Amino acid sequence: MFVGIDGFLNNWCICKIIDEKIEITIEPNIINVTKSVAKSKLTLIDIPIGLSSKNINRNIDFKLRKLLPKGKKSSVFTPPCRNAVYAPDYLTAKKINITETLKSISIQSWNISNKIKEVDEFLVVNNDYNLHEAHPEFCFLNLNNNLPITDSKKTKEGIKKRIKILNNHIKNCEDVLENSYQKYCHKKIKKDDILDAISLAVSAKYWKKNNKRKITQLPKKDEKGIALEIYY
Repeated sequence: MFVGIDGFLNNWCICKIIDEKIEITIEPNIINVTKSVAKSKLTLIDIPIGLSSKNINRNIDFKLRKLLPKGKKSSVFTPPCRNAVYAPDYLTAKKINITETLKSISIQSWNISNKIKEVDEFLVVNNDYNLHEAHPEFCFLNLNNNLPITDSKKTKEGIKKRIKILNNHIKNCEDVLENSYQKYCHKKIKKDDILDAISLAVSAKYWKKNNKRKITQLPKKDEKGIALEIYY
């Protein structure tokens, strides 16, 4: 089994590849996700893992932006530092982040802070899970032989091109996408959420074959001992 997870609204979209077949499910929290995935199974998730603090800076976002093509760099948000993630509101989080890192945070970063916090809380006490950060746009780039996808994943053409790329690696992606979307659209999932989850699961499937690729930095871990790295 290889697993990819993408967050949306108040839920998580989970893609499992089992015996070359794709299974899409929706769960409300990471605890529910891990109940159905053995801790040893490689799982890639589109959420920042490993956070900055007063003495440790997270630099892998900067490295990732440099590797992404023009037009895709803005898809990478620098996450708030850990204390800012746990702040009660955006203004407080900004003040904490400026104090600890000398940088502010965008509203986009703050808007995903609840999910960052959820995964952080889980990993602080479950650091033995094979759960790692990944980025869908970068995974798609590598699955497409480093050829950029110029169309946005929010457009029909962008969705079509991403399906075509995934079909080169695993069968029936279009059928899985349409069936899963019809099944879960009442939860306000979008098609690109499903495609992103599939791209992460496919990347997990290839990870060992592709020489265990990941973006790393020094220091290698944050103050809680969580690795600062992005798999692809």
